[in-house]
Amino acid sequence: MNAGPPPADDLATGVSLDALFRSNALNRPSAIAVVDPADRARYTDGAPRRLTYAEADAEVDRLAHRLQSFALPPGSVVAIQLPNLVEAVISLLAILRAGLTAVPVPMAWRRSDLVAALGKIEPKALVTLARFGDERPAEVMCEAAVELFHLSFPCVFGTQVPDGMIALDRDDGGTETQAALRPTSISADAVAIATFDAAADGFFACGRGHSQWLAVGLATLLEVKIESGDTIATTIPPNSLAGIGTALVPWLLSGGMLELRDGFSPGASVPGDAKKRTHLVAPAAAIGEIARGGGAPLASCVAVHRGQHARTYDFSSLPCERIVDFFTFGELGAVALRREDRRPPWLVPLGPISAPSVAGGAPVVIETRISDGELLLRGPMVPRGPFRIGARAPRLAGDASGFVHTGYACRADGNGGLIVGAGPARVVTIGGLRFGLDDLSSRIANCACEAKIETIGDALLGERLRIEVDDPAAVAAALQAAGHSRLVVEALKPAMTRRRATG
Repeated sequence: MNAGPPPADDLATGVSLDALFRSNALNRPSAIAVVDPADRARYTDGAPRRLTYAEADAEVDRLAHRLQSFALPPGSVVAIQLPNLVEAVISLLAILRAGLTAVPVPMAWRRSDLVAALGKIEPKALVTLARFGDERPAEVMCEAAVELFHLSFPCVFGTQVPDGMIALDRDDGGTETQAALRPTSISADAVAIATFDAAADGFFACGRGHSQWLAVGLATLLEVKIESGDTIATTIPPNSLAGIGTALVPWLLSGGMLELRDGFSPGASVPGDAKKRTHLVAPAAAIGEIARGGGAPLASCVAVHRGQHARTYDFSSLPCERIVDFFTFGELGAVALRREDRRPPWLVPLGPISAPSVAGGAPVVIETRISDGELLLRGPMVPRGPFRIGARAPRLAGDASGFVHTGYACRADGNGGLIVGAGPARVVTIGGLRFGLDDLSSRIANCACEAKIETIGDALLGERLRIEVDDPAAVAAALQAAGHSRLVVEALKPAMTRRRATG
């Protein structure tokens, strides 16, 4: 089947994400823009913050000046490792305002993951946090920087900043804010924000320009019916296609309030409010618990699905007016589908998908296709080629008609829809994190050559790891010393032979 050339991109407006934010700050300076989790002080420095658009714009400007003071070439990569806090939003917007490229990474990554991923894109600077619970991300980044030779400007929010790192909570004399920001230009082909995905052999970055991110955000905004001034409450940090596409960009487009939640504590529940329309964004497995906060019904619940997409959830009792399922295919693309009469969504459509999905003549945001039993994607939100920053950045596999291979198995149901099955071979999806098993096995083998790695289904996380070794305690110590994450260390189990001998 010849799919023909890529269709014209009707969403390539040339408007930047920062321009949207500046417009909101100009038109609604005293309105509340972004709000911290109520229990912020439980796991990091500082009291919860509640910034107006004018205050947030000033914060973005101050940090953008600081970044420009590093004299980095335009488009240089700045990595961000921050949880779902006001600082994460401010940092991302400031990097764009400074004419640089933002690359957010998961908080769960430790030295081994950071080096494996960031070594491929060669960031010049990084923004992180001094304390996150009982962990010290800034110290971890200091360790990683020893192996990341291009990382010259490690920056930290919070107190007790390690030696050699730049404290962002201090304004050293305020000299940067007295001069105008250097002008920056927007290129249709330039990457604004890149997020990390995984193939069997390791991490790779998916880069999107401003128009591509706007396409993802519009898919959510129009399917959910988010209106001007609405509140978007999200438990998903802005470090992935899901977090940026379901909350951050719709917030910029609607000019409302972005309410950040940590998603792990009793305070994460989101009650409805009769005085304002509130839209909740959360993982599909957790949204039922988070939505039951009492009060008036929510305007909508956006359930984010990762991993295999055949799984359905019964959301018929959720206290909301509208339910939208947001299906992600790694970091390559996503489909937002509204549930009619609260029934589980119809299959992912085959072919062009518009925003909103049921509207005739609406702009197409993504297109699906089947090739040899594999799902292919193209369209305004799909990366069109490799993320070229960094000489070792891996390439996205596409074809002449603009479709990108996802690695997801799929088949047509005969009625114009897709049944999507298993994801890419040798890739494990744990909650919102993806790891290539060949790459992970290789890194673990440096500490335990006898390790046997397998994946197990999990009702909450989708999948989880199980790593069998002869001496879990000794291997755990070695993995921690090598900078592996808790997801890996906590997956250790005694090898089957040993368990039989001691059983």
